[in-house]
Amino acid sequence: MHDTAGPFLWVGNLPCLDFINTEKIADGERVSLVDGFGAVVRWLGEAGLLADSAARAALERWDGRAEGQAAYRQALALRHAARRTVERLTEGKTPAGDDIDLVNRILAERVTHPSLARKGGGYLLTQVPERETALQLLAPVAESIAWLLTAGDLSLLRRCENPDCILYFYDVTRNGRRRWCSMAGCGSRAKAAAYYRRQRSGKRRA
Repeated sequence: MHDTAGPFLWVGNLPCLDFINTEKIADGERVSLVDGFGAVVRWLGEAGLLADSAARAALERWDGRAEGQAAYRQALALRHAARRTVERLTEGKTPAGDDIDLVNRILAERVTHPSLARKGGGYLLTQVPERETALQLLAPVAESIAWLLTAGDLSLLRRCENPDCILYFYDVTRNGRRRWCSMAGCGSRAKAAAYYRRQRSGKRRA
């Protein structure tokens, strides 16, 4: 499906919002830009959340297998939970407990232990996974949701003002007045519509 739905959208300024935005409106219908485990891995790679080598290893190990399919289903569930969470936050409501529980379950997949590694003339402390699971790949998205809830400025969390658009973004503009998912998309269409209304209004007065 992602081949016909177009490329991924990078307008959210947070990984969790960009993941929510893998579902968009096209020709009046909701369209998913991820259609399987492979597409989720590709999104993680393009988002900078998964190294190329790790992506290749994940596909070799889990793509087309039961664990990969289960991780894909959980990815869709996480996207739904994330969308419901930001919808409630922008409405001034508390996130649903079930959605937070899902985020916590995915966070729990990332079990690590510290390990020393040589770096130049010294050492570097790294975190090494104690187990490798397909579901663990979704942890960066869950961590992004957790950051939004614990450290983010919720007043900067916005939905595109186009009523037909379902994309979200975290407004990091200097004046904090961003209105559209992108000026090239909904912003441009809104400007064109406003110009058309002004032209029609001018012709009626004339």
